[in-house]
Amino acid sequence: MTAHRNYPGSRLRGWRLALIITAGSALLVFLLMVVSSIVMVNGMFTHRVEKLHHTPEDLDLSALTVSFTSSDGIPLQAWWVPAEPSHGIVVLLHGMDGMDASTLLPHAAFLKDAGYSSLVLDMRAHGRSGGDRIGLAFEEPRDVNAALDWTAAQPDLRDQPVALFGISMGGATAIRAAADRPDVDAVISVSAFASIDRMLSAGMRSMGIPDTLVGAYEPFMRLAMWVVYGAWPASQSPLADMPRAATRPVLLIHGTADSQVDVSNAELLIQSAQGRAETWIVSGADHFVFTGDGTGPEDALYRQKVLEFLDRVESFSSWASE
Repeated sequence: MTAHRNYPGSRLRGWRLALIITAGSALLVFLLMVVSSIVMVNGMFTHRVEKLHHTPEDLDLSALTVSFTSSDGIPLQAWWVPAEPSHGIVVLLHGMDGMDASTLLPHAAFLKDAGYSSLVLDMRAHGRSGGDRIGLAFEEPRDVNAALDWTAAQPDLRDQPVALFGISMGGATAIRAAADRPDVDAVISVSAFASIDRMLSAGMRSMGIPDTLVGAYEPFMRLAMWVVYGAWPASQSPLADMPRAATRPVLLIHGTADSQVDVSNAELLIQSAQGRAETWIVSGADHFVFTGDGTGPEDALYRQKVLEFLDRVESFSSWASE
């Protein structure tokens, strides 16, 4: 009888096979994670939001519907709410999902009462504008650029100072748009995220997903955003753009009890502004900071803070005195 022998060559082939199987399995898991992340990110944000909570007529506002097109071909609409006389123009930018331009018409009303004209913009995939995918503040600056180009093209508006005033994703968009538009004179940002990946990761943790799993998934989520939006969150975010935006007056408002965008986002933005941003951190306030539509007596301080800031901006005050 001949004893079975394990020759070195057969053992080496066995190790190679095991290595190939292990590497192949790891590659398969990696590809599955990438594909599932792309599908998830695209699926979560491919939809439209049409709230239409208010119309100008509801609020006794004289408003004109204006239309223009984003640089990537998305048709956009906005309400132009003029004040006479006007101290300047405020472009109002809503958040994602729970808002559209109609939810900010009450803001246009209190701004008009204070002498500020408003352009209340429906950004892509919201309200009366086109598009079927929310851009997560990667793409919405294109919409703001189109709005600013519209105001600049109006002979009676082109010399007026302009502020961007955004809520949540609108605040993030305001910061990002201002960074590349020197014709923006001021920015008001309420409850903005520092970067969208930070916000989504925090949301996963709030759902009870362990930190280790969230940390493992984050690189795939960022890769999915790059595939879907062509943008990398670390370099295309309010946090990265704040130093350039803060060459103009910036007011950052955030609630300490924000259940959607943690107040730590505001702290990061404040640091990125390098001492050049005014801040109002509101103790106990949730995501929108204001209650209702922002026009009730309980929000008098909110309106006061916004209007006092605008009144202090030199370009607005000098225009009003002319």
